[in-house]
Formats: sequence, structure tokens, C-alpha cells
Amino acid sequence: MKVHVRILLFVLLICRPGLSISQNDVATVFKPTAKGNLFIHWGYNRSGYTTSDISFEGPGYDFELKNVAAKDRQSSFDLKTYFGPTTFTIPQYNFVVGYFIKDGVSLSFNADHMKYVIIKNQISTISGYIHKENSSYAGTFEGERITLSPEFLYFEHTDGLNYSNIELTKYFNLWASENTKVSLDAHLGLAAGILIPRSNVRLLGEGSDQFHLAGFGTSADAGVWITFFKRWVFQYKVKSGYINMPDIVINGRNNEDRAKQDFWFWEHLCSLGAIIPINSKK
Repeated sequence: MKVHVRILLFVLLICRPGLSISQNDVATVFKPTAKGNLFIHWGYNRSGYTTSDISFEGPGYDFELKNVAAKDRQSSFDLKTYFGPTTFTIPQYNFVVGYFIKDGVSLSFNADHMKYVIIKNQISTISGYIHKENSSYAGTFEGERITLSPEFLYFEHTDGLNYSNIELTKYFNLWASENTKVSLDAHLGLAAGILIPRSNVRLLGEGSDQFHLAGFGTSADAGVWITFFKRWVFQYKVKSGYINMPDIVINGRNNEDRAKQDFWFWEHLCSLGAIIPINSKK
């Protein structure tokens, strides 16, 4: 996570007013971030997560697991997966569509498709009770150590950890070539939204695999745009935020079995996009 903090600090540093091009220069070049421009991006991410306490409640059990560690699961690169018409959404992706509501300020919808997988066979501690007949895990617990084996708990948000959010972003023009065919902008954004994961869970031999509105998230990000030929964009972004999911479906008995957790996340992503002028001037 230290790497991401350093990148954020670097972007904040270069966004100081003294480093942007002058107002006279800006007036003479095409502005990809001008009011009235629409933009669409598609890209892929890697993500990471802090540990979290996960609570489980249902008929015959009510317990909490402490400091559970998880990782992402990005698909290995191959042409069929990343460019296939039915498979390109399998990897951890980011989709963005936005509109510049004023010069240098955009409002966008973002779909962050991450994947969250608890690490198998890690050691956690358990507090609460499991009163399940014929279960080898039955008992009352007060902080005992337990191995999170797949036989006890299989827990993933892999289709995925879907963070749908609305973002307000401020852009800072840093440089533009004399013929305006290439320009560089930095940006800072704040977002908030909802989590609709498809959670693949199997607890004590029973499970669920379905989409469900589970909670909410907030985030902040920083990054850079490189615009080519006034219309095409390459973006690199670092994002960090908080996720709280108090209503995770873990069993087919929809109204009875639930889990809840909250954690911090970070992701770095690269994307390609297009700028579509609607009301702006060239």
C-alpha cells in the first residue's frame, strides 16, 4: 500500500498551479476536459484489501471471525479472455462513462469490478456459537483459533466485488504539444456508491452464489490522462476507499442467513477511452 500512497502524493505535487500551462496557452489548444465533452473508458485493475472481521448469523449459528485476510484474482492475460466478445468481462475490469459539467470538472458513472477471495487455510479466531447437529464444528467459542479450511468456509466475491459509484472529478492540465495532438492532464476524484456482489459462499456445507445489494462504499482517487489526436485517452489511476457490506447473502434461505463485513480497499488500473465532443468547441 505504501507504493500507492507515494503515487498519490506525486500526483498531488504535480497538480500545483505553477506547473500547469498558462491561460494563454490553454486558450489556443483543444481541451479534452472542456465543458460538454462526453467520455467512455474501459480498462482492467489489480486490487488489494485490508483484513476484516466477518460475522455470520443464521439458524443454529452466530459467530464472528477476526482479521480475515483476502486477495484479488485477476485473470492471466490471453487474447481469448481479454478480447473475446463473451469473455472480456471475466477479468477485473473498470467501465466509466462521464460528462464534463464545466471546464475541468466531470461527473461520471463508474463500474469497478474487483474480486475478493479469502485466503484458504489461514488461521483466524472465532467467537460465538455453532449449534448445528452432526457438525464437527459445533460448539461455543470465545476467541479460539480456527483454520479457515474450505470444508468450514469458502468465501468469495468473485463475480464480483461490484462497486457501482458516481464520481466528481477535477482535472489539471499539465502540458499540451504545439499541435495539440498530445496532451497531459492530472485528476483528483471523490466517489460514493453501492456494492452489488455476486458472493460465492459455502459455510458448514451449505452455500449460495447470487447477486445481491449488500452495502455501500466511498473512495478517492488520483491519476493521469494522456490524450492522443484530441480524441483518444490512456488513463492510469490509483484509487483507495472504504467498503461496508452489512447484508451479504450466504445461503439459499434468503431472509435468514447473512454475513457482514467492512474493510478498506485499493486498486490501480489502466484504461483506454474516447472523448466525444457534444457542445464544446474544438
